[in-house]
Amino acid sequence: MTTYILEGKEVNIWSKELAYFHSRSVVDYVRDNLLKFEEIGVDPFSEIVGNDVEKELVKNALMSGSSIIFRGKKGYGKTTFAKAISKLLPEKILAVKGCKINDDPVNPVCFSCKKKVEDGVVELEWVKPKFVRICGDPMMTTRQLIGGISLQKLREGYDLDSPEVFTPGKILKANRGIAYVDELGAIPSALQTLLHELLEEKQVTTPEGDIVPMKIDVIFIASTNPANYKGVSDIKEPLLDRMEVVEIRPPDSLEKEIEIAIRNTNKWLRESVIMPEWHAKTLARVTILARNKETRLPEKIEVEPSCRATIKIFDHVMASAVRKGHRAVMISDYGCGGIYDFSNILLGLRGRMKLEFRDDKLEDVVNTLVNDALEITCSELFSIMQTEISRLASELGRRGEINVYEDFTEFEHLLPEAGKDSALEFMLETLARCVEVAERIGDGVYAYSTLD
Repeated sequence: MTTYILEGKEVNIWSKELAYFHSRSVVDYVRDNLLKFEEIGVDPFSEIVGNDVEKELVKNALMSGSSIIFRGKKGYGKTTFAKAISKLLPEKILAVKGCKINDDPVNPVCFSCKKKVEDGVVELEWVKPKFVRICGDPMMTTRQLIGGISLQKLREGYDLDSPEVFTPGKILKANRGIAYVDELGAIPSALQTLLHELLEEKQVTTPEGDIVPMKIDVIFIASTNPANYKGVSDIKEPLLDRMEVVEIRPPDSLEKEIEIAIRNTNKWLRESVIMPEWHAKTLARVTILARNKETRLPEKIEVEPSCRATIKIFDHVMASAVRKGHRAVMISDYGCGGIYDFSNILLGLRGRMKLEFRDDKLEDVVNTLVNDALEITCSELFSIMQTEISRLASELGRRGEINVYEDFTEFEHLLPEAGKDSALEFMLETLARCVEVAERIGDGVYAYSTLD
């Protein structure tokens, strides 16, 4: 009979206090937690904005114990979704103390833990189930993915059949947890074959035909870009056939694009400066317009900017506002200098957006996108604040010039509560773009102009 030791004391591993934390599959734990979320009416994937249908599909796949592959273009939350699933893992489980794969103390699979059970004494420890991220790499080796013989242990005098000699790879280290393969198609075809067997038999065989005698317990999740996406490799059909494909698409509204960006921007920046609604809409529209096939651009966009581009644009613009001492984002934060300089927005798009033929035209394309986005937001603002903007036009005509940093307190009765200087500037920008009675002549400075 095996004796189990936890925190220096002998314990009954089948007691009411401990029985839940061993001898159960990782799918069982995930099912339990999913049902708890269902019972209290809480979304277990609250960090995912939108994708309501996809969330339901993922829940059903997890309840049925299926493996999942998220398919979609880069930057739309495939990895975020996979990480969200890891929240369904238990906070802690019991494992054999010191085991590299968090082995179950009652049904161990690794050589070392089996020997401890045979010897009759097993030390236990509390562990957090692992979420192991495996980045797809065409140069990945069997040793990295599955494991291999440790030459160092052999040099130290261990026998070849010693449990210490085998070093588990990333897949085995995910035992009793989640293995997430980021870009499955990038893994060499031979290793994909090993994964196929892992999903089917819960074990792996080396390319040489040797069975690794470890039947591991793991939820397998992967991601891939669409099949026609540039640089995407094929996934072997037998492997794909054993996974449930969940399509991840771009946000279906401006509001969701903004929410994703706000949630994921740098927290310190978010707490340091105001991102007014009018700027949030404009900046989010830049990337949305770039995805729109009907946008008025002469250059064709080959790689569209994702939500990650929107997030970084927000970051760069807010960083500029903090450095300049602005209370809220201003139009001058769109760039580093000049009346209408958009270099901070370009910084967020460069590398995340590519033109089909000439990337040297990217700056011109970005300028067009930003101006189009500004005009749309200004038009919206004019439609809902026409009275206030008309009064501002009269005041600008009387004064001849308004400096938003110096004069905004005089217009507080016309402005929303948050970011009053920013609001005044955007109203003046609306006068310039929609009514054409204002001209931006400097940072926050507008002069009255008349139509010729």
